[in-house]
Amino acid sequence: MLALPGIVLGVTILLFAGMVLLVSKEQKAGERKVLRGLRGWLDRILGKIIALIRRIIKTISISFVYVIHQLRHAIAAAIAPRPRRRKVKDKLQFERTNNHLSSMHDHKDDTALTEAQKKKLRNKKLEERF
Repeated sequence: MLALPGIVLGVTILLFAGMVLLVSKEQKAGERKVLRGLRGWLDRILGKIIALIRRIIKTISISFVYVIHQLRHAIAAAIAPRPRRRKVKDKLQFERTNNHLSSMHDHKDDTALTEAQKKKLRNKKLEERF
């Protein structure tokens, strides 16, 4: 009864030693000597699986950071809520005073050219230019 586990242990040790020897020889030679195609295919599949796992871990970590940010924001809003913005109608209205600037503005409005005068002046300037 005890012989069977001993045989299994011995075979396992021999297989492991053989694999270590094979891998060390292949590393020294710089190429694979046994089952090249299968091992290359397994390397590609495992590379894709590892890349997928890394993407999943990165997505989970970004999501975790976002959840922490939202939680922190909710706590801050509960502790110290932001004041509401005033509506447009609450803006300050300044009264019109009679000073030098207002008189200049009135003069500008009084002496402004009409659309026809602007068009005539524009055409005259273009003719002079060309």
